[in-house]
Amino acid sequence: MRYSIFYLVIILFFSSCSTQYIKFTPSQNEIFTTNRLSEFLAKNKNPKVVLRTPTSSNEATEEEDISYLYSAIEKELLSQGFIVRDRNLFNQVVANNQNTVDYSKLKDKTDTELIIELIDIDSKVIYETNKYITEKGKSGLLGNPYKQYGAAVEYKVVLIDNNEFAGTYKFNYAPCTDGNGCMINESLKKRLKRLKKGKNEAYESIERNVLEEFMRGATKQLVQDMRK
Repeated sequence: MRYSIFYLVIILFFSSCSTQYIKFTPSQNEIFTTNRLSEFLAKNKNPKVVLRTPTSSNEATEEEDISYLYSAIEKELLSQGFIVRDRNLFNQVVANNQNTVDYSKLKDKTDTELIIELIDIDSKVIYETNKYITEKGKSGLLGNPYKQYGAAVEYKVVLIDNNEFAGTYKFNYAPCTDGNGCMINESLKKRLKRLKKGKNEAYESIERNVLEEFMRGATKQLVQDMRK
């Protein structure tokens, strides 16, 4: 009997010490492609495309510089067989006073067939959860929620020959989605302790390489959805 109780205590101890994880669910992607765009890409395997980016201030700090993400998008477009035009030269043509915002009139001057407009990149999408799971599949609630930054990117596609809106796409990234998610470690416990005391919480920022990988993956998915 003594041994049975001893083994029961041991079992309960190890089960209570089971590693805990948190996992976020990304927001649903928003995809819309016109038939005209799908038909165009079916006939044109290597379309000529330019990436249009949001106008940024010249006073932007180095920390705010996200030009590396624009390059990541263009590299992925190249790897998918697109012929990528220089976006700075394209913008110079558009800025010329002799031209209008009518893209169809720019086709010959820029030798471009598609415009992919980068509407927005948001690298501070807050994901939050107070649920945890264990490696054995059990679940429970944390005393305080855990928050972390995710990201989202939104594109718009225009067929330049007739200035036609051809598609809109929004892709989302959430942290801690692979496998069991992120293991609850001492760093997380300290963050939860700060929350409990009512102190300001610094959400864990997205690492540069992770954000760049997300942008390339989103662009690859963009191309696949455009070609459907």
